[in-house]
Amino acid sequence: MRNRIYYTMAFKSTHSAVAAENYLSKIIEVTVMPTLRSISASCGISLRIEEADIKRLVRILKDRPDIINSSALYRVEGGDVFPVEYE
Repeated sequence: MRNRIYYTMAFKSTHSAVAAENYLSKIIEVTVMPTLRSISASCGISLRIEEADIKRLVRILKDRPDIINSSALYRVEGGDVFPVEYE
């Protein structure tokens, strides 16, 4: 069963989304999903990351500024969307 709280990465381009999915799916569980309507200025593809994997995601991305610079991270909770910084 999926959690009500999860994170999503929205991307500037489809190419960036596919490249990130190819890289991240080898390390953590990610699911390709449509970009939520409340997230603007991105392509139509996003990645879903479960809350349990978010700390690992952030550690992984410290060595991948290309992914960080081509995406935005959001926390989704009960249908509400909140921007999150990669820290």
